[in-house]
Amino acid sequence: MPDFAKILSRTDLPGLFRNLLFILALSALLFNLTTCWKVYRHEPLREAASRALMAEKATFFYNSSMAEPLPVFALKLALAAGADPDAALRAEGLAVYAALFLVTFFVLRARFGPICAVMAAFFVGANPYLGYHAMQGSSHLYALVFLLLFWYYSGERPLSRRSALLAGLMAGLACLSRLDSAWALLLIAALGWAAEKRAFPLPRIGLALGLALALALPYVAWQKAHYGNFFYAQELSLRRWANLDRFGYAPGPDRPQGPLGPAAFLFRNGPAGAFSGVFSGLGRAFAYELPRVFYYKLVMIFVFLGVYAAFALKKDPLLVFAGAALLPVLPLAAINQVSVTGGIELRYYLAALWGLCALAGLGLQETLNWAEGRVDAWAVEKAGASGRKTKDR
Repeated sequence: MPDFAKILSRTDLPGLFRNLLFILALSALLFNLTTCWKVYRHEPLREAASRALMAEKATFFYNSSMAEPLPVFALKLALAAGADPDAALRAEGLAVYAALFLVTFFVLRARFGPICAVMAAFFVGANPYLGYHAMQGSSHLYALVFLLLFWYYSGERPLSRRSALLAGLMAGLACLSRLDSAWALLLIAALGWAAEKRAFPLPRIGLALGLALALALPYVAWQKAHYGNFFYAQELSLRRWANLDRFGYAPGPDRPQGPLGPAAFLFRNGPAGAFSGVFSGLGRAFAYELPRVFYYKLVMIFVFLGVYAAFALKKDPLLVFAGAALLPVLPLAAINQVSVTGGIELRYYLAALWGLCALAGLGLQETLNWAEGRVDAWAVEKAGASGRKTKDR
């Protein structure tokens, strides 16, 4: 008969448990990918509907018309290989989603522990909204992957020059996926400085942001040369947001036209309107959109535990990322873009969703650590009590 006690004593049970969890997370991702391909294969494209046309017209990397160049260039490469435009766009979206899963696992394992990493990867891999927007070829997913890598490399302490340059490269690619990622990048740097004060490596972070600016500068210069405005496409989008907030979807010839700058958009209803709009967006985000995009509402308890653990254990980087991902969305959050449900499309919350997944993973990990500590203490106490009884006899 095999000695099961000896076999168990030689087995790395925690490692086996982590491997099983990773297999479960990977299975959830594969199931989500295949299901989304079957269900959403012929779903009409929204954000990326004209990307194939832009890719055909682009003559070099930065010549991407009214969209940021990286997703357009990725599709152009697929078209050059003879791929079907619609299938290639959706397949690239799923590939970016799979990359997000892997980046989530490796980044969090290195900084916050294996259970946090594998559970956050599970929540990312099993989320149907991420799968849907991957099938839509959402540029938000492209930007999120590079934003995460910037956050990871810039969070190294001490921050080496190599990591600063890698962080700058990732920041530049995030901006070339969505130029409005610059707000999240600046907030990650600003909130990181606020959390660390003197320990914050300001010169190296400045080097990273400078490299990102150098990578994104040709794109905004191209917009200036062709449209007369460095941020023409982005400010035209802000004009559409402002008109939607003021007029809704009702047709009318008297709507303002032309680009609208970020400051003019934010203060379009005056300082009091800007203040109330941001706080209305914050309330709506926490009450409706964030629980909905997280999907597994019962697991939200681990998000709150993760927030508590991040504060208690001084794991500020997760809170920094979550805050930097959410804050740029708040001026838009109260606008009634989706008439059926109210609020804005969930793709704008994908970066904040990743923060929720990471915090849920941290909350679950620290809950298991606490439970393990309590069980060990109980076992020691019972063993001590048993020993005392034996001596008394």
